[in-house]
Amino acid sequence: MLTHLYVKNFVLIDQVNLDFNDKMSVLTGETGAGKSLLIDAIGLLCGERASATYVKKGCDKAVVEGVFDISDNSIANRLLEEQGFDLEGEDLIISREITALGKSTIRVAQRSCTAAFLRELMSSIVDIHSQHDNQYLLQPRYHLSLLDRFCEDEQLLEKVKAAYQALHSLEKEVEAALKEDFNQDNLDDLTAAYNEIVDAKLKEDELAELEDEVKLMNRFETIQKQAAYALEALDGEQGSNPTLYSAIRALESIQDIQPYQSIHTSLYDAYYQIEELISSLRKALENSDYDEERLNMIQERIFLYHRLYRKYGGSYEAIMQQKEMIETKIDRILHRQDFLERKEQELNEKRQIFEAVSEQLHQLRSQKAVILEEQVNQQLNDLLLSNARFHIAIKEGKASSVGIDEVEFQVSMNRQDRFTPLQKTASGGELSRLMLGLKCIFTRLQGISTVIFDEIDTGVSGAVALAIGRKMQLLSEDIQVFCVTHLAQVAASADHHLLVSKQDDQHVTTTSIQLLNEEERIHELAAIASSSQSEASLSAARELRQTARR
Repeated sequence: MLTHLYVKNFVLIDQVNLDFNDKMSVLTGETGAGKSLLIDAIGLLCGERASATYVKKGCDKAVVEGVFDISDNSIANRLLEEQGFDLEGEDLIISREITALGKSTIRVAQRSCTAAFLRELMSSIVDIHSQHDNQYLLQPRYHLSLLDRFCEDEQLLEKVKAAYQALHSLEKEVEAALKEDFNQDNLDDLTAAYNEIVDAKLKEDELAELEDEVKLMNRFETIQKQAAYALEALDGEQGSNPTLYSAIRALESIQDIQPYQSIHTSLYDAYYQIEELISSLRKALENSDYDEERLNMIQERIFLYHRLYRKYGGSYEAIMQQKEMIETKIDRILHRQDFLERKEQELNEKRQIFEAVSEQLHQLRSQKAVILEEQVNQQLNDLLLSNARFHIAIKEGKASSVGIDEVEFQVSMNRQDRFTPLQKTASGGELSRLMLGLKCIFTRLQGISTVIFDEIDTGVSGAVALAIGRKMQLLSEDIQVFCVTHLAQVAASADHHLLVSKQDDQHVTTTSIQLLNEEERIHELAAIASSSQSEASLSAARELRQTARR
């Protein structure tokens, strides 16, 4: 949820620092005071397009910064982790700077990012709904995924996806096989390539071993020279071991005296250890031999490897894949009809698997759709749309990774009306209430933690307005709700009330925002309802506040 908002030099706003709570917050004020400016500022934090018109006149730049608590948002945390963002604690800080020339800078967790990524990230955190928005709930392409979220069976969805991918891959293979037109030359070329790979008798680690052996053979003279020098230094006439033996003999006559006894023993042991090393060194020299024929054979083998690598993909694994593919093609030519019959049988098996899991998913969707319809219709009834009916139309469509269903949300606003697509039905206040009812269910399914309603209550009043306020209040039990409103009934339902006002000193116009206490709220509710501060208006405002709180 949004916990803090900082706005500077933004249209009419000089500077505001606002801390937000959970539950429901409402923004009220006179028309033109700048209530929607805060929504525009939050919209920028959600990736909306920036413009130089957002920069306050006479300023170099505008700044908007928001702090969001995303500790419970798994989708947002996964997206950030995939992009390498490292959050300190549970707070996500997003900032936008817009210059007077229209240049925009975006930072997420102190790192620059693109507007596209910001939109993707924030779509899982904040939902801004205004009366004229092209809402995702109205778009049929989202309806299937929304229903699947309500079904809550990821395992079945994965089964359908895997079954479709297996079927689709095999269909493409069979289609390619049917289009292939092989002749004897093709068969000869493929057979030659296959035999070339098989005859080479390649081994996975052989090339590296051969190259290491060549390196050693190329250093043969250096190895021989250095080993002979070491042997002479240890065992030659002036070597260390004969000299060491002389030292041992010199100490033999006094070895009964300490510490010469222990020194004599240690030198004796060292002498025989070095003798063993000398013997190993001499044997290594005697057994080493420069085999030019062996070197030529190895170099030819290495050349063969490199030639086949260049020809068939650059690695041992690639050559083995090529071999398997060539073998399959040869088999396809020699036994074309058998191959096609075998693949057709596999296709039937894969198709049956896909159809079975898709039907299982269709049944689940159909069952859950009935429950979802009941829940939405209850929401509409609560919002005094008692004649409206919500319906989920499910029909068979083209097979895909999500099954065989096409889903469309439909509604009838009057009992005698037929069900029609959602985006073609309601308008004005009816659409606002319809969307509010849907959001009470689908916002939770989307995992969104903050929803913002920008004057969606336009065109309603009285009991309908109070119903809208209560529905927002109910929604705020689970997620953070912001609402810009002109209606006292909606404002009275909020947990927190922010008053937006405009000051004009004939030179500069500025907007200020104030969090109201309970008594200030009563006066503001009276002003909204009747433009009066009389005792009767204040009494009515108190009664309205008590009614809304109940």
